Amino acid sequence: MGSTYDQPTIDSICCRLRKLVQDSFQKHLYTTAIFFADKLVSLSHEAEDLYTLAECYFKNREYRRVLHLLKKHNDITGGDERLKLLAAQSLMECRDWDECIRYLDDNAPADDSPSDPKMASVFALLRGKVYEVTENQENALLWYERAVQLDPYCHEALDRLVGNHLLTLEREVALLRSLRLHKEDEWLRHLYAAKLAAARSSSENPLEPASQTAQGTSTSTASATATSQEGVSSVQDGSATGGDTWWGIGRQRRLHQAREGLDSLKQDKYPAQLLPAALAQNGHTLAAQSTRYFYQGDFESCYLVSKKVLEDDPYHLATLPVHIASLVMLDMKNVVFYVAHQLVNAYPAAPVAWFTAGCYYYMIKKYEHARRFFHKALSLDHNFAPAWIAYGHAFAHHDESDQALAAYRTASRLFPGSQLPWLFIGMEYVRTNSLQLALQCLECARSLMPTDPHIYNEIGVVAFHKKAYSKAVDLLNQALRWSTTPHETTCSNLGHALLKCGAYDRALEAFQQANRLNPRSASVLSGIAFTLQLQGKPDEAIEYYHRALSIQRDDAFASEMLSYAVQETGENDSSMEL
Repeated sequence: MGSTYDQPTIDSICCRLRKLVQDSFQKHLYTTAIFFADKLVSLSHEAEDLYTLAECYFKNREYRRVLHLLKKHNDITGGDERLKLLAAQSLMECRDWDECIRYLDDNAPADDSPSDPKMASVFALLRGKVYEVTENQENALLWYERAVQLDPYCHEALDRLVGNHLLTLEREVALLRSLRLHKEDEWLRHLYAAKLAAARSSSENPLEPASQTAQGTSTSTASATATSQEGVSSVQDGSATGGDTWWGIGRQRRLHQAREGLDSLKQDKYPAQLLPAALAQNGHTLAAQSTRYFYQGDFESCYLVSKKVLEDDPYHLATLPVHIASLVMLDMKNVVFYVAHQLVNAYPAAPVAWFTAGCYYYMIKKYEHARRFFHKALSLDHNFAPAWIAYGHAFAHHDESDQALAAYRTASRLFPGSQLPWLFIGMEYVRTNSLQLALQCLECARSLMPTDPHIYNEIGVVAFHKKAYSKAVDLLNQALRWSTTPHETTCSNLGHALLKCGAYDRALEAFQQANRLNPRSASVLSGIAFTLQLQGKPDEAIEYYHRALSIQRDDAFASEMLSYAVQETGENDSSMEL
């Protein structure tokens, strides 16, 4: 005779099943939880039990099964926002973007006055993600901003909007100022603003009133547009570089010096003084600091700060791109190779892993392999900015100008708030001698970031090619004034521009500064030699030409000018004998 189960017995079984499901779920035994939750849904038709089973399917990555279950119980799904949200997230995981956006349009809460703003914020966030994946940037930004308006604590939306170059700096600042945070959570506003300060390569608070910022900018601009003689003097005494301590020091010593500075670092830079003491050493705070160092050109300090973050959390994905970039700039091939191996093994689905592998092949000049890995990174995340820039670089180094420009243009479209794509487009046009197009792109970059020294350097190069040598000197001096740790290339370019202006003494000083920054640069040594030769010092010039040729044997300019210098020395000796 079969057993009979009355309603109280069924309720008791359901109660025990809920405990079993909850216990299995907490222990991450999703298959076990699914088994019991399936029986629970058959016995009980409550929305809570249906949500439990759907969540178990989702955690077990059975996304199609989630959609089938919720469609089967459509009468319950239609009245529960959590189930609708789970359906939308499952469609996203299935990469069914068109169906997902249709579902969100039909089922998202009313946008006028939602009863649950936090839930409405999540729906807005999902819409933004779908639009971003489908390259509809305008709608993506609108929905991300809507998500933040509904819930100022929606980190994913804020993280996409702030510091990722989707907005201009002015719009990012306005967004952060408008956040309706609890008065005890003001530190959170400054933690996000640290990313803006990093992008500006500044340690100042970007949320200060606009009048103060404008005053500071106008003062800096007036200072930067000083006469060329004043600019050269700043190169001579090192004031354009923030002091003499960076000149002529080898890389290992610079690393040691940067390490000492890091260890004795006082927390007086933004945003450390506005955060709880423990958060000043948090990974996200240090990641913003390392990014700021990178934009300032201080790659050693960037490396040390990002290394400190990764020693505490080896897989801190937000820090990895800037850490890898600093390793590339410091030419640490072996470290990049090791990190790439670790990341590909640990996170094969993360774009940063394949980006790192591409960087290694880029460093050893195997550009075709590098492009393959950068393409792999972009196939995993089409909006991964570092991979687009590196992809363009790999084409440019292979003299494939059209493909490089295509990659940079895509980056400029995906990241309209970043000056870097326009800077690299301009540099590529300079390389192909399209000077007018180069100038237009570089001016666009300058409008986005008026304090980037690399932009002034490239505009100075354009002016040099157009034979506007005095203007080139002014622009290159501005580049040195904006830069905290100037690059050898800028000083070398300034030396060449001053040579054209006939200012041989100042040109020699600029070349010597470049030589202190990079003693192994054959072009800089040739520049010093040529300047000495023009000053009537052929003996000293010969020494520098020999040094240049010892580094680069096939330097045609140095070889030819060396023969002239030797001939000139012989003539001088003959005239002295006579």
